[in-house]
Amino acid sequence: MIGVSIAVLVAGVVWYAQSVRVAEEPFDAGRWQRLREQVQLNDHGCVRGGMALALVRTDMLLRLARAEVIARLGAPDGGAAETLRYGLGQCHWDWRHSVLVVDFDSSGRADRVGVERE
Repeated sequence: MIGVSIAVLVAGVVWYAQSVRVAEEPFDAGRWQRLREQVQLNDHGCVRGGMALALVRTDMLLRLARAEVIARLGAPDGGAAETLRYGLGQCHWDWRHSVLVVDFDSSGRADRVGVERE
């Protein structure tokens, strides 16, 4: 029984450490693009994380073509042909930078959207 309790406690700590520490907020394309410069400053907090959570939860970007994603979010901060990466700020407990990652399938449509630590 103690082993199960310890496993649950460890799982809870890991989940907390990997979760974004910001409240979800409605996505606003203009605000998203205006905040791009602020994301690149040191100690700026979780600048676009709340909007990123809304994008993930609502599946707003799924099935969109790469050009459509860029039209909504602006130029990416990184990525390659099959992935776009957008900086969010420091959204995780360990002060690492976080990114919104948009992956594309072989037909060029967004098939996964998520928030990751860099």
